[in-house]
Amino acid sequence: MHLPIRAATSALCMAAFATLCPAQEWTESDVVQKFLEQNPFAREARARAAVVQAEARGRTFHSNPSFNYSREGAGLTEFFQAEQALPISGRLKLLRQAGGSAVRAAEAESAFDIWQARTSLRLAFYQTLAAQQREAVIAGGLKEIESAIRVLRDREREGEGSRYDRLRTERERAELLAELALVRAESELERARLQAFLPEDTQITTLSGRLETSLDAVDETGLASRALAARDDYRAEQRRLEQFRLEERAASRLKIPEPVVSAGYKRADIGQNRIASGGVVGVSIPLPVFNKGQAEVARFSAEQERVTARMQILAQRIRAAVEGYARAFNVRLEARGRYRTELADGGQELVKIATVAYQEGEIGILQLLDAYRAQRQAQLRMLEIEAAVKEAQIELERVVGEELGK
Repeated sequence: MHLPIRAATSALCMAAFATLCPAQEWTESDVVQKFLEQNPFAREARARAAVVQAEARGRTFHSNPSFNYSREGAGLTEFFQAEQALPISGRLKLLRQAGGSAVRAAEAESAFDIWQARTSLRLAFYQTLAAQQREAVIAGGLKEIESAIRVLRDREREGEGSRYDRLRTERERAELLAELALVRAESELERARLQAFLPEDTQITTLSGRLETSLDAVDETGLASRALAARDDYRAEQRRLEQFRLEERAASRLKIPEPVVSAGYKRADIGQNRIASGGVVGVSIPLPVFNKGQAEVARFSAEQERVTARMQILAQRIRAAVEGYARAFNVRLEARGRYRTELADGGQELVKIATVAYQEGEIGILQLLDAYRAQRQAQLRMLEIEAAVKEAQIELERVVGEELGK
């Protein structure tokens, strides 16, 4: 038995075994749901926000009270005092508000990271689905060639066929088997990329879905404005700008002195072996002569300038990316429609005509195989264009910050 025949037999046995043991078919929604339920990205995002929240709370606690005891040896004099600073400047309230903005900024950054990972997951899903469908197209072409070989063998045994026709068709089968093996290897690589986003115990075997997108041509200008409102990384910069404004206001309150009130009890020897006692009250007011918070005010003012500039840069990049991906999507969408229209009248009719012509002796085996190859290449090209349109849509949704057409 020749090597191509053994390979074909093995492939057919594997296909038969797969039909007897059907595996779970994973849709896009199944994969995304699995990713959102059990993935370290969400845990890392929650932990990041919790860290920022804990740091912000640590800055807004009231200062701890202090207790003092002193005793003078020249005669009995004892002081028992407690001290507490009074936060009358309103600085703690501003710091609490700034901490809330910092937490919201961290949450927005985490949401953007999850969105980026989710988009990469969807892209890996459809790339794997495209490889799976390419494999199905080549496997279908292999079945056609196998059918033709069986007919040619029967005709050769009956003396009506040409040995050259059979050998040439078997060579075509060998080429298809090699191409099928390469596509299967590519499919395994794509499936491994998809698997990297999911828990280790998840087994992805067969995907179910459509590469064709139902999204129509998009408006570049409208999407750019929509992206600025939807992007979580841009929202994080807005929250950070709000945080630094509040931090600057809180730093400016350092010039307002916050008094330290002390109260306690005193015992003293007043002579003639008499001990007197009484209450003690005191107020200490720090004078903001040298440190009025001017360094902190300057720092947070510069931070605001930096965040404002970063927002402008990010806005420019978002607009450029949205417009570029929108144009790419529209161009690919137009190419898909044009190619689909050009193929509408061909397809299977070309193969049928070539088959009948070969059976009647009007064309040779090379022309028949060329018809099979042309039909297969057209199907693969259509898959390639559909995958390119879907990839452009997902990349456009990545830069917009939300899914389109929903």
